[in-house]
Amino acid sequence: MPLQNDDNGFPKKPFVPAWQELAHDWAILSQLPWDSATGLGLVLGRASSNLAVLDIDDEEMADVLFAMAPNTRCVRTIRKRGHMYVLEAQPTPSKRLTVSWRGREVTVELKASGTQVAAPPTPGYTTVSKANPLGVPSLPVLWQGLSKRLGVTVPVEASASTTRVWREKVPKDNRNNTIYVEAHRLREAGMPLESALGVLQSRWERDYEQGEQTWYEIERTIRSAYTKGVPFQRRASNASDYWFGR
Repeated sequence: MPLQNDDNGFPKKPFVPAWQELAHDWAILSQLPWDSATGLGLVLGRASSNLAVLDIDDEEMADVLFAMAPNTRCVRTIRKRGHMYVLEAQPTPSKRLTVSWRGREVTVELKASGTQVAAPPTPGYTTVSKANPLGVPSLPVLWQGLSKRLGVTVPVEASASTTRVWREKVPKDNRNNTIYVEAHRLREAGMPLESALGVLQSRWERDYEQGEQTWYEIERTIRSAYTKGVPFQRRASNASDYWFGR
């Protein structure tokens, strides 16, 4: 997928707003504006044989992960964070988590169906490990084992019980979880995605504390909430047994 610069000047944004709806046919994809592209995006999920990416939004945690995972493809992102590539046995819905690690909150994304990621040779993206993506039962199972090895504590997934929604002002440190849950509330009420995007963009501009985050990143979170499928059911086997073939 050809990418263009986002509002922060990073080559991460697809040229086509409804890129998820495009047929994965080179006769169609070849007509996209590749000559104007500033980056290359990989469409995840079924389109790429169930390719999935563990996206770590923290430079130090990414370094630890890279050291633990020499046998699967790993990429350093333009913001010096980390992507770890795997192939799922079956595609799973994408999920965004906020976890506690070494005394701070870190965003972790299990990026799979319905998402894409910028990848080398996009400027600023470098390959750390050139190994082929490792086959795993699923990204959630892999993350369960990895989180234990990383020493992640107090994992917090956005939910009604942990996130207060529709507050008058949303502070910076609660933006991701709040918009995620608010999007779920609108989805559950039957509001179409495009209508929810309009409502939540207005709310984000008016009621959310602004900072580094762009509307494109917020839109991804909303779309993730709308595409979230049936919650993942843990397998009977111990998740740690699936940590890189164990």
